[in-house]
Amino acid sequence: MAVYAIGDVQGCHFSFLDLLHKIKFKPDRDELIFVGDLVNRGQNSHLFSQWCLANQSNIQTVLGNHDLHLIAIYFDQKKHQKTDTLKKLLNSKQVDYFIEWLIKKPLAILRDDYLVVHAGIHPDWSINKSLKLSNKVQLTLNKDPANFLSKMYGNQPGYWSDDLKKSLRRRMTINIMTRMRALNLDLSLNYDFKGKIPKKIDSEPYRPWFDFERVDNSKFIITGHWSAIGVHKHSYGISIDSGCVWGQKLTAFCLESQKTFKVVANQKDLVN
Repeated sequence: MAVYAIGDVQGCHFSFLDLLHKIKFKPDRDELIFVGDLVNRGQNSHLFSQWCLANQSNIQTVLGNHDLHLIAIYFDQKKHQKTDTLKKLLNSKQVDYFIEWLIKKPLAILRDDYLVVHAGIHPDWSINKSLKLSNKVQLTLNKDPANFLSKMYGNQPGYWSDDLKKSLRRRMTINIMTRMRALNLDLSLNYDFKGKIPKKIDSEPYRPWFDFERVDNSKFIITGHWSAIGVHKHSYGISIDSGCVWGQKLTAFCLESQKTFKVVANQKDLVN
């Protein structure tokens, strides 16, 4: 048996099938944990959602920002954008079942010595606190999706504090776990920075979230979300979004061996 973390698929279904062939995936033996962003931007979210529903028994996933975006559209809390590629999925027969399956997923998964989360966790959060915050969001989202999603969007307050009111704590939990790439030196989120890490990062007023000292370094953190840096190992784990949806590669990370496996993006998944 092998367990693989899979980078941001984003509707790149045929690239994903190529990756399964590369790792010689056996559904009766192996397990997959997705780092979120299962859908959107790639051309085949509808096909990938079918695969997920057919293979629920041996896959897990955390929610990414694009997954939450899909859920928000489904519950009429967000409109389909020009850059979205979700119409085939939203109009498909399985969309209700897929949303029902997806909406129950957490923001963070602990598996042995590994924590899987889409974007990252705040330097001041312990692993246990991260899981508790994930659980609170998961429960609230399931209880009243439309109301939850109506309050989810926004960059404010932009920082984490235990003293924030509940709705703002939930918003910042989501922003940190699904949108974060860099933090300003005061530990507020830098929402603007999305590129490669500057060579002279010490001269910048921000740092990658994983460059700050953590209060809890007990688990290896596996993330996606940041395609500009590709597969990137750092002091606390690894980022494995290698930009498949942008015509680059899709990556699997084996938890047992810590080896990575990559395939080039399949052209059938890419926007013409």
